[in-house]
Amino acid sequence: MLTKLLNQKGATLIEALLSLFLFSIIGTAVYFVLLNGVKTENKIYTETMIRDEADLVMSQIIDVLYTAPASKVKDVSTGSQNLLVYQDESQTTSVGFAGHKPVIDGKAISTNDFDFKDSTIIKADNSIKIVLNIKSKKNKNARPLSLQSQFGLMKE
Repeated sequence: MLTKLLNQKGATLIEALLSLFLFSIIGTAVYFVLLNGVKTENKIYTETMIRDEADLVMSQIIDVLYTAPASKVKDVSTGSQNLLVYQDESQTTSVGFAGHKPVIDGKAISTNDFDFKDSTIIKADNSIKIVLNIKSKKNKNARPLSLQSQFGLMKE
């Protein structure tokens, strides 16, 4: 073995090809591990953004309706709009889903990066039931999220 190391001839063709082959196998494995890691990180990031957006939308809707008396909240849903209207002494506020977006007073409360298709808000007796179905428009690999919340309205 020592004589081979002291030999000045260099590597043979077979040794060079074997080294290249092993390097390509190891390099390919490392590449795919890194690529899958980046894809997984992107998917988790998008799912976190979906969860944050759902929490934000849910809290804004609940904030408007939480202190509303049951007698002052009316369901005015039509076709592609799923809305509740809260009318107090000084103003009228509409809350719900128009098309595929959550709205308060006709203004979208979410970015265009998310789709709220099949989300609903329903008044049932003295309570409000909200079903949020949210998915990312940017990352199709991210799992959609479905949240349900129900809370009671104040009695007069």
